[in-house]
Amino acid sequence: MKSDINYHEQSHYYSTKFMRSSKAIGVLWGIFSICYTILVIVVFMQDQWIGDADNSKGPGNFGIWRWCTDSQDGQEICRGRLDDFGTILSPAFRAATVFTGLAVIISILCVVALVLFFMCRSSDVFKICGTMQFLSGICLAIGLLSFPAGWDNDEVRGVCGPMANNYNLGTCGIRWALVLAAIAFFDSIILGCLAFTLATKKLKFLSEPAYMNPSSMYHGEINPGFLGDNMSLAGSRKSGGLQPVMLMPHGPQETDRYSEYSHPATRSNQSPFRTGPQVQHNFQL
Repeated sequence: MKSDINYHEQSHYYSTKFMRSSKAIGVLWGIFSICYTILVIVVFMQDQWIGDADNSKGPGNFGIWRWCTDSQDGQEICRGRLDDFGTILSPAFRAATVFTGLAVIISILCVVALVLFFMCRSSDVFKICGTMQFLSGICLAIGLLSFPAGWDNDEVRGVCGPMANNYNLGTCGIRWALVLAAIAFFDSIILGCLAFTLATKKLKFLSEPAYMNPSSMYHGEINPGFLGDNMSLAGSRKSGGLQPVMLMPHGPQETDRYSEYSHPATRSNQSPFRTGPQVQHNFQL
């Protein structure tokens, strides 16, 4: 019995501990999901994906839809607009713009979907948001793979030299926005896996510890001889659902409730169950 109580106490303790840990991890997941959305937005708006190096042909830097070069008088000129895809340098850059933009939109929808925690089950919300984060990461990966296919453009070669070609930067170098985009991709995969882990992780909770409900430990009839002295008789009747006649209380005043056959012969005249006159039987050998 004591081992059963210890087992249920430990189960209840670990269940409570797991619940608190899951809530803390869920809060961190929500915070990092918001950070991921901000990260993708910054990456999408920046023109610092690639740029000139020390031995480049000229100064300049390029993003997926916007690029900047220096004019002859030394002023920086930036071109490319989102509302006019014709201003984007190449089809590869346009594809990168579309898929990276989809990654931004999906990540924003994922943040908005966090409101569903107040209306739906948390497991369903984690699954929805995890799916969105996976889709956002896939779109971002396609954008990352499409962007280098446009490095053979004349504008890019005007800065990076004639050696610049598909997936070849020539004399240019990678800037911080491209590195940040790669980090954001891995971040989306990690967040998606964590969301599905939190959604599918199930734990069997004990609604009530077994030591609070002793009747759950016993099946059938209880022998009162095995009840501890510290357990009250009334509590045993209530929890075990037993008939009062089956439970034998303690105490010298109530010993007469036993059967008259269990009493010594010297106390037979004190039994309340004998109503007639005392009959003596004398036997002679």
